[in-house]
Amino acid sequence: MRIRCLKYSLLLFACFYSGAAKTQAQTINDSTLYRWKNYFDLSYGPDYNLINGVKYLYLYSDIEGHPFFGEDQFYKGSLVIANREYQDVYLKYEIYNQNIILQYSPFSGGTDQILLKNEDIHEFKIDGKLFRKYSFSETGTRFYQVVTSGKTYCLYYWEKILNYSTLSAFNFSNQKKESFLVKNGKPYSFRNRRKFRKLFPVQYQKEIKQFIRKNKIRLKNESDSNIRHLLEFCNQLTETM
Repeated sequence: MRIRCLKYSLLLFACFYSGAAKTQAQTINDSTLYRWKNYFDLSYGPDYNLINGVKYLYLYSDIEGHPFFGEDQFYKGSLVIANREYQDVYLKYEIYNQNIILQYSPFSGGTDQILLKNEDIHEFKIDGKLFRKYSFSETGTRFYQVVTSGKTYCLYYWEKILNYSTLSAFNFSNQKKESFLVKNGKPYSFRNRRKFRKLFPVQYQKEIKQFIRKNKIRLKNESDSNIRHLLEFCNQLTETM
């Protein structure tokens, strides 16, 4: 649903109707329409690819917890739609349904929330973390946090589960991640240090094991910066030996 296009059409219709009522028979001249269009563009921004989706309705008010990545709040970030980047936008990432919600200021004032079309989104950044859309035959098309780059790189897939308990009826689980190494375009899941080492040729595994021990890298709950440090070492090791 192209909300901006619809509202723009309604705006022009209202402008025409108002002008006709005042002048009885005169139509609105080009300068009047130009002023209204400028006002419209200032309210929504010059490119309405961004404001393209359906109104977001929160459906979980009776459920304990929330379905979002991080905190239940809008984060200032960025967004790439149709190969165009939009900076300083306010986003929520609903990881339960893998949806991105945009907060914006509509023509009528105040704020509104739009559920963006996932198929149009290439990547977005929220809370300082970069998420990008990948399509793998093993997992399908979905958004992953990009942790590292390079020949072999690391991605995280974040999710929440809706649980049922006799105490609180329904509740959202804590967010959890599944870690992947991508090699030659194929994702490989890993959960611990041993599984991580086994994803590399045997001649490199001893040095990788020593590097992990020396730097006390835990993998499961490790910082993004330490994971990047580990993958830099692994990529350098496999390229030089």
